[in-house]
Amino acid sequence: MFNPILLVYTGNIGISILIFAILTLTVNLQYGSAGIFNLGVVAFFMIGAYASSYITLAGFPFLVGVICGSLLSAAVGYAISLPALNLRGDFLALATFMFASIVDIIVLNVPQLGGAVGIAHVPSAFPWIEDYNVSVLANLILAALLFGVVYLFYKLLMLSPYGRVLKSVKDNEVLAEALGKDTFRYKSEIFVICSFIAGIDGAVYAQYLGFAGTELFTYSVTFTVYIMSIIGGSSTGIGALLGAAIYTIVQAILVDLKDVVGILSIDPNNLTFILFGLVTVLLLYFKPEGIVRSRLRKVDDPKSHLQQS
Repeated sequence: MFNPILLVYTGNIGISILIFAILTLTVNLQYGSAGIFNLGVVAFFMIGAYASSYITLAGFPFLVGVICGSLLSAAVGYAISLPALNLRGDFLALATFMFASIVDIIVLNVPQLGGAVGIAHVPSAFPWIEDYNVSVLANLILAALLFGVVYLFYKLLMLSPYGRVLKSVKDNEVLAEALGKDTFRYKSEIFVICSFIAGIDGAVYAQYLGFAGTELFTYSVTFTVYIMSIIGGSSTGIGALLGAAIYTIVQAILVDLKDVVGILSIDPNNLTFILFGLVTVLLLYFKPEGIVRSRLRKVDDPKSHLQQS
């Protein structure tokens, strides 16, 4: 028998999985494929959410809000990439993390941008749907379509010559430059592309919740998607979905244990972060490629041909 409560429960979990799987794919594109340690992912997620929310609240269609939010995220990403990508390793991570902190502080302290209250009553992408159950299903389909498009883009990009250059930049940037590749341009382009995708993802997330506030876009979001990336596999597309699914489902189970069973005395979100923090440390030591590892093309040993002949 059809159970609307079960539909809403599983649908909301599915939407969260897909939203964060998309954000994790941007991490896999930057860190897993090009070696860009960007700790400011949440800032572009937030910019897309806020910009699209203001556009739709002004009376424009959702699609216009998505386009404006994603383009603004991409533009900011390009501006930040110019100075930030001149840095390496920990310095790049610190610079992007500070940028995300600056964005959060600005939004939090400027009432015109929502301030501590945030932006309420963000219009839905499906304003004609009045039934909440149907709205959840529609948002699930929207998130699934968006993930499918981003996943296909990721696969095609990684299989293309462009993707192979990105991998060479990650493996040995000096060698890639010696071979005539403009590594700064490649890194800047992938930084902008991922900022654009994060902006779209933020727009979909804000309209799904009907709200955009700084409490949704804290630094913990960036660390969460990196945990998802490491668990699933930072060099694969399906690993992003798997990592997001494992994290989100475990978190939902812990919330149920506290709210329904009442056997947990610690906040489920904090407990999830602690548990997966430990799991991440263990994975980085014993299985750094994650649960799903990329399949490398097998190259035949030239000696085998000599032996056969």
